[in-house]
Amino acid sequence: MLETYANESRVTIELIAGHLQPDMRILEVGAGLCLTSLFLRQQGYHITALEPAIGGFDLFARIKQAMLEHYPGIDLQVMEKPSQQLNPTEDGCFDLIFSNNVMEHIPDWPAALDAMATVLAEDGVMLHACPNYTVPYEPHYGVPVFRHFVTLSRLLFLRKTHDQGIWNSLNFITCRALSAHCNNHDLNCHFEKALLYKALKRIDDDPLFEERHKGAVASIARLIMRSGLGRLIRHIPPCLATPMVVEINKRKPH
Repeated sequence: MLETYANESRVTIELIAGHLQPDMRILEVGAGLCLTSLFLRQQGYHITALEPAIGGFDLFARIKQAMLEHYPGIDLQVMEKPSQQLNPTEDGCFDLIFSNNVMEHIPDWPAALDAMATVLAEDGVMLHACPNYTVPYEPHYGVPVFRHFVTLSRLLFLRKTHDQGIWNSLNFITCRALSAHCNNHDLNCHFEKALLYKALKRIDDDPLFEERHKGAVASIARLIMRSGLGRLIRHIPPCLATPMVVEINKRKPH
Protein backbone atom coordinates (compact mmCIF):
# COMPACT_ATOMS: atom_id res chain seq x y z
CA MET A 1 0.00 0.00 0.00
CA LEU A 2 2.78 2.41 0.89
CA GLU A 3 4.55 1.59 -2.39
CA THR A 4 1.36 2.38 -4.30
CA TYR A 5 0.84 5.74 -2.61
CA ALA A 6 4.53 6.64 -2.80
CA ASN A 7 4.35 5.96 -6.53
CA GLU A 8 1.26 8.17 -6.81
CA SER A 9 3.04 10.87 -4.82
CA ARG A 10 5.75 10.99 -7.48
CA VAL A 11 3.06 11.62 -10.09
CA THR A 12 1.66 14.43 -7.94
CA ILE A 13 5.09 16.06 -7.73
CA GLU A 14 5.34 15.91 -11.53
CA LEU A 15 1.92 17.55 -11.74
CA ILE A 16 3.00 20.65 -9.81
CA ALA A 17 6.77 20.77 -10.41
CA GLY A 18 6.56 23.51 -13.04
CA HIS A 19 4.65 25.81 -10.68
CA LEU A 20 6.76 25.51 -7.53
CA GLN A 21 8.46 28.67 -6.28
CA PRO A 22 10.52 28.90 -3.05
CA ASP A 23 8.47 31.53 -1.20
CA MET A 24 4.93 30.62 -2.24
CA ARG A 25 2.25 29.38 0.15
CA ILE A 26 0.98 25.98 -0.98
CA LEU A 27 -2.11 23.96 -0.06
CA GLU A 28 -2.52 20.27 -0.85
CA VAL A 29 -6.21 19.35 -0.82
CA GLY A 30 -6.87 15.72 0.07
CA ALA A 31 -3.31 15.03 1.19
CA GLY A 32 -4.02 11.38 2.03
CA LEU A 33 -1.03 9.92 3.85
CA CYS A 34 0.67 13.34 3.56
CA LEU A 35 3.60 11.82 1.62
CA THR A 36 3.70 14.63 -0.94
CA SER A 37 3.27 17.37 1.66
CA LEU A 38 5.90 15.87 3.96
CA PHE A 39 8.38 15.70 1.08
CA LEU A 40 7.73 19.28 -0.02
CA ARG A 41 7.95 20.58 3.55
CA GLN A 42 11.22 18.68 3.96
CA GLN A 43 12.48 20.50 0.87
CA GLY A 44 11.68 23.84 2.49
CA TYR A 45 8.37 24.72 0.84
CA HIS A 46 5.66 26.50 2.86
CA ILE A 47 2.95 23.88 2.46
CA THR A 48 -0.21 23.03 4.38
CA ALA A 49 -1.86 19.61 4.05
CA LEU A 50 -5.66 19.36 4.16
CA GLU A 51 -6.97 15.84 4.85
CA PRO A 52 -10.29 15.21 6.60
CA ALA A 53 -10.03 11.41 5.95
CA ILE A 54 -13.75 10.89 5.35
CA GLY A 55 -15.89 9.15 2.74
CA GLY A 56 -14.35 5.69 2.51
CA PHE A 57 -10.85 6.73 3.57
CA ASP A 58 -11.07 6.36 7.36
CA LEU A 59 -7.96 4.17 7.35
CA PHE A 60 -5.99 7.18 6.12
CA ALA A 61 -6.48 8.94 9.44
CA ARG A 62 -4.58 6.24 11.30
CA ILE A 63 -1.85 5.77 8.70
CA LYS A 64 -1.50 9.53 8.26
CA GLN A 65 -0.95 9.94 11.99
CA ALA A 66 1.65 7.15 11.94
CA MET A 67 3.45 8.89 9.05
CA LEU A 68 3.50 12.24 10.88
CA GLU A 69 4.81 10.58 14.05
CA HIS A 70 7.49 8.81 12.01
CA TYR A 71 8.82 12.19 10.82
CA PRO A 72 8.60 14.40 13.94
CA GLY A 73 11.35 16.67 12.63
CA ILE A 74 9.19 17.88 9.71
CA ASP A 75 6.90 20.66 10.98
CA LEU A 76 4.04 20.10 8.55
CA GLN A 77 0.83 22.01 9.21
CA VAL A 78 -2.19 19.72 8.77
CA MET A 79 -5.84 20.80 8.56
CA GLU A 80 -8.54 18.18 9.07
CA LYS A 81 -11.62 20.09 7.95
CA PRO A 82 -13.46 19.51 4.64
CA SER A 83 -12.34 21.70 1.77
CA GLN A 84 -15.82 23.27 1.64
CA GLN A 85 -15.00 24.99 4.94
CA LEU A 86 -11.89 26.80 3.71
CA ASN A 87 -12.06 30.55 4.22
CA PRO A 88 -9.48 33.35 3.97
CA THR A 89 -10.16 34.76 7.45
CA GLU A 90 -9.07 31.55 9.18
CA ASP A 91 -6.73 30.05 6.59
CA GLY A 92 -5.19 32.97 4.73
CA CYS A 93 -4.44 32.76 1.00
CA PHE A 94 -2.35 30.37 -1.04
CA ASP A 95 -0.35 30.88 -4.21
CA LEU A 96 -0.73 27.24 -5.30
CA ILE A 97 -3.59 24.86 -4.47
CA PHE A 98 -3.48 21.33 -5.83
CA SER A 99 -5.04 17.90 -5.57
CA ASN A 100 -4.57 14.52 -7.21
CA ASN A 101 -7.46 12.04 -7.41
CA VAL A 102 -9.43 13.99 -4.82
CA MET A 103 -12.09 16.08 -6.58
CA GLU A 104 -14.09 12.96 -7.50
CA HIS A 105 -14.50 12.15 -3.78
CA ILE A 106 -15.83 15.52 -2.59
CA PRO A 107 -19.65 15.24 -2.24
CA ASP A 108 -20.31 18.89 -3.15
CA TRP A 109 -17.33 19.60 -5.39
CA PRO A 110 -18.74 22.94 -6.72
CA ALA A 111 -18.93 24.29 -3.14
CA ALA A 112 -15.43 22.97 -2.46
CA LEU A 113 -14.07 24.63 -5.59
CA ASP A 114 -15.71 27.93 -4.62
CA ALA A 115 -14.18 27.70 -1.14
CA MET A 116 -10.75 26.99 -2.61
CA ALA A 117 -11.16 30.04 -4.85
CA THR A 118 -11.73 32.23 -1.78
CA VAL A 119 -8.31 31.22 -0.39
CA LEU A 120 -6.54 31.44 -3.75
CA ALA A 121 -4.27 34.46 -4.11
CA GLU A 122 -5.20 36.92 -6.87
CA ASP A 123 -2.34 35.67 -9.05
CA GLY A 124 -2.49 32.12 -7.69
CA VAL A 125 -3.08 28.85 -9.52
CA MET A 126 -5.11 25.75 -8.77
CA LEU A 127 -4.20 22.38 -10.28
CA HIS A 128 -6.54 19.42 -9.98
CA ALA A 129 -6.13 15.95 -11.47
CA CYS A 130 -9.05 13.52 -11.37
CA PRO A 131 -11.09 11.17 -13.56
CA ASN A 132 -13.46 12.54 -16.19
CA TYR A 133 -16.58 10.41 -15.89
CA THR A 134 -17.81 11.42 -19.32
CA VAL A 135 -15.67 8.44 -20.23
CA PRO A 136 -17.43 5.33 -18.83
CA TYR A 137 -14.50 4.01 -16.82
CA GLU A 138 -13.90 3.92 -13.06
CA PRO A 139 -10.12 3.89 -12.39
CA HIS A 140 -10.22 3.05 -8.67
CA TYR A 141 -11.77 -0.32 -9.45
CA GLY A 142 -10.79 -0.69 -13.09
CA VAL A 143 -14.41 -1.28 -14.15
CA PRO A 144 -16.91 0.37 -16.51
CA VAL A 145 -19.34 2.89 -15.05
CA PHE A 146 -22.18 4.84 -16.60
CA ARG A 147 -22.65 8.01 -14.56
CA HIS A 148 -26.37 8.27 -15.41
CA PHE A 149 -26.89 4.68 -14.25
CA VAL A 150 -24.62 4.43 -11.22
CA THR A 151 -26.71 1.86 -9.32
CA LEU A 152 -26.95 -0.38 -12.36
CA SER A 153 -23.20 -0.01 -12.98
CA ARG A 154 -22.49 -1.10 -9.41
CA LEU A 155 -24.70 -4.16 -9.77
CA LEU A 156 -23.15 -5.14 -13.10
CA PHE A 157 -19.47 -4.43 -12.55
CA LEU A 158 -18.58 -4.10 -8.86
CA ARG A 159 -17.52 -7.35 -7.20
CA LYS A 160 -18.58 -8.26 -3.66
CA THR A 161 -14.92 -8.16 -2.60
CA HIS A 162 -14.59 -4.51 -3.62
CA ASP A 163 -14.59 -1.75 -0.99
CA GLN A 164 -18.05 -0.18 -1.29
CA GLY A 165 -17.02 2.87 0.74
CA ILE A 166 -14.85 4.31 -2.02
CA TRP A 167 -17.60 3.77 -4.59
CA ASN A 168 -20.12 5.55 -2.35
CA SER A 169 -17.76 8.54 -2.10
CA LEU A 170 -17.64 9.13 -5.87
CA ASN A 171 -19.45 12.14 -7.35
CA PHE A 172 -18.80 11.24 -11.04
CA ILE A 173 -17.45 14.68 -11.95
CA THR A 174 -17.03 15.52 -15.64
CA CYS A 175 -14.87 17.89 -17.65
CA ARG A 176 -17.89 19.74 -19.03
CA ALA A 177 -19.46 20.25 -15.60
CA LEU A 178 -16.18 21.55 -14.18
CA SER A 179 -15.67 23.88 -17.13
CA ALA A 180 -19.24 25.23 -16.90
CA HIS A 181 -18.88 25.89 -13.16
CA CYS A 182 -15.64 27.81 -13.66
CA ASN A 183 -17.16 29.91 -16.46
CA ASN A 184 -20.10 30.82 -14.22
CA HIS A 185 -17.91 31.79 -11.24
CA ASP A 186 -15.31 34.12 -12.75
CA LEU A 187 -12.64 31.44 -12.99
CA ASN A 188 -10.46 30.65 -15.97
CA CYS A 189 -9.81 26.97 -16.61
CA HIS A 190 -7.47 25.19 -18.97
CA PHE A 191 -7.45 21.42 -19.47
CA GLU A 192 -4.22 19.64 -20.29
CA LYS A 193 -4.23 17.75 -23.57
CA ALA A 194 -3.09 14.21 -24.41
CA LEU A 195 -3.74 12.89 -20.90
CA LEU A 196 -5.43 9.71 -22.12
CA TYR A 197 -2.27 8.97 -24.08
CA LYS A 198 -0.15 9.58 -20.97
CA ALA A 199 -2.41 7.34 -18.86
CA LEU A 200 -2.22 4.48 -21.36
CA LYS A 201 1.54 4.92 -21.62
CA ARG A 202 1.82 4.85 -17.83
CA ILE A 203 -0.14 1.57 -17.70
CA ASP A 204 2.30 0.17 -20.25
CA ASP A 205 5.41 1.53 -18.48
CA ASP A 206 4.58 1.52 -14.75
CA PRO A 207 4.09 -1.95 -13.14
CA LEU A 208 2.46 -0.56 -9.98
CA PHE A 209 0.01 1.51 -12.01
CA GLU A 210 -0.65 -1.45 -14.31
CA GLU A 211 -1.57 -3.57 -11.26
CA ARG A 212 -4.41 -1.13 -10.49
CA HIS A 213 -5.75 -1.48 -14.03
CA LYS A 214 -5.03 -5.14 -14.67
CA GLY A 215 -7.07 -7.31 -16.96
CA ALA A 216 -8.70 -6.09 -20.15
CA VAL A 217 -7.78 -2.42 -19.56
CA ALA A 218 -4.07 -3.19 -19.25
CA SER A 219 -4.22 -5.45 -22.31
CA ILE A 220 -5.95 -2.75 -24.37
CA ALA A 221 -3.42 -0.13 -23.20
CA ARG A 222 -0.49 -2.32 -24.25
CA LEU A 223 -2.13 -3.02 -27.61
CA ILE A 224 -2.73 0.68 -28.28
CA MET A 225 0.74 1.81 -27.23
CA ARG A 226 2.59 -0.93 -29.11
CA SER A 227 0.54 -0.72 -32.29
CA GLY A 228 1.19 2.97 -32.93
CA LEU A 229 -2.42 3.99 -32.24
CA GLY A 230 -1.15 6.08 -29.35
CA ARG A 231 -0.28 8.86 -31.79
CA LEU A 232 -3.99 9.13 -32.68
CA ILE A 233 -5.05 9.02 -29.01
CA ARG A 234 -3.01 12.19 -28.41
CA HIS A 235 -5.56 14.19 -30.43
CA ILE A 236 -8.67 13.23 -28.47
CA PRO A 237 -10.04 16.44 -26.86
CA PRO A 238 -9.85 16.66 -23.04
CA CYS A 239 -13.64 16.60 -22.68
CA LEU A 240 -13.69 13.08 -24.15
CA ALA A 241 -10.63 11.73 -22.34
CA THR A 242 -9.80 10.54 -18.85
CA PRO A 243 -8.12 11.43 -16.56
CA MET A 244 -8.22 15.21 -16.69
CA VAL A 245 -5.86 17.86 -15.32
CA VAL A 246 -7.28 21.33 -15.01
CA GLU A 247 -5.43 24.57 -14.26
CA ILE A 248 -7.64 27.24 -12.71
CA ASN A 249 -7.03 30.89 -11.87
CA LYS A 250 -9.14 33.92 -11.06
CA ARG A 251 -10.53 35.90 -13.95
CA LYS A 252 -9.08 39.40 -14.08
CA PRO A 253 -11.65 42.26 -14.15
CA HIS A 254 -11.66 44.25 -17.39
